[in-house]
Amino acid sequence: MIICIDVSQRTKDQLEKLLEAGAYRDYSEAVAVAIANQVLLHSSQVSGKVTTPELLPQNHSVTETTNGTASQTAQSHESLSIPNLFSQLRPSARAPRFAPCPENNSAHGEDISVDRWIFGQHNKLLPVKATCRALARLMSAEGQTNLALAKTASEIASEAVKLGDYFRHWDDRLGAHRDDAMSFAFPFSDSPNGDKSRLRYANQFVASLTKQGTLAGLPIELKLVNRDQSRTPQILLTEAGWLFATMRNPILDDHNNQTSQHQLFGAGGVILEPRRKFSDEEIEFLLAHIRSHVPTEAFAYKVVLEAIAQGANTPDKLDDVLEEYLPKRDEKPFTRAFLTTQRAGVVSRMADLGLIHRIREGVKVTYTATAQTFEFSPNPLRQVG
Repeated sequence: MIICIDVSQRTKDQLEKLLEAGAYRDYSEAVAVAIANQVLLHSSQVSGKVTTPELLPQNHSVTETTNGTASQTAQSHESLSIPNLFSQLRPSARAPRFAPCPENNSAHGEDISVDRWIFGQHNKLLPVKATCRALARLMSAEGQTNLALAKTASEIASEAVKLGDYFRHWDDRLGAHRDDAMSFAFPFSDSPNGDKSRLRYANQFVASLTKQGTLAGLPIELKLVNRDQSRTPQILLTEAGWLFATMRNPILDDHNNQTSQHQLFGAGGVILEPRRKFSDEEIEFLLAHIRSHVPTEAFAYKVVLEAIAQGANTPDKLDDVLEEYLPKRDEKPFTRAFLTTQRAGVVSRMADLGLIHRIREGVKVTYTATAQTFEFSPNPLRQVG
């Protein structure tokens, strides 16, 4: 079906950037995914599929600049630093209790179809680290007794706006590509859809309640967060989530000090490479945790790595392989756009863990596996050049 739409030059430029980034093959695919995402967001707000937390107000001064783009006219020192909610815990911090590890719907060693993989829009792990850190600080706070889902998700999402603003500031100075940007997936204060972006963060990277009464969100899917079994359920970290939260992170814990900021620039102000998002300790912990407790994600990593090893090292080629793991159904068949979303999500999460690298030459993108990936496959993997 052909539908003609009239867009501004700015929108066309943004579409071009998406294609150059290798996220989509053409305009049609980008628009189709955008519409699907908007339908999902709309359904979460209107149909009751997801509980919408009441969002806290923001304390940012925003105005219009002469070229029509929003900017902050007055930023406090706090708005340009990492909020305390995400700062490192004291060595003496203790969790009063943990939530039980969420149950798995899939068994280890089972072939898991792509539609059952973690939702592709849950595509970044730094927000998960931020949420775990925030929950750890809330859990260990003296006198903290109420960590109800809606209230806690709203509080963390509102503070994540300040964190997003800080990360965007450094992304702009570093000229970071969207794949490497620290701010990617975080809400920010001058977003034209501020409430929606905070809601999206709360639902996708903290937790939300489905119509069936189950918890959803990437921290839940990774078995790092759950609700407890009390009469008035609270959202808490699992024991694994607490351990992950307490580990030092090169972004949240080293990026706020002046020494670290100077390291971002070389002699004469030349920009150096963006910092790693996770320490070796964090990566090793997450990989071991995923292998042991998240069979869906472990299987997805294995399939992607095997496909790359066999030459499916571009988005299109990888989609062709993953289509074999997508069930065929007569009613409402899965679309290629859905497959692309699922592929982009798992590739992005794997890149965050250093399992694969994206190599860009203009608009072309190829994937290469790294040495750490070999343990995810029973067969020896070869490097793909």
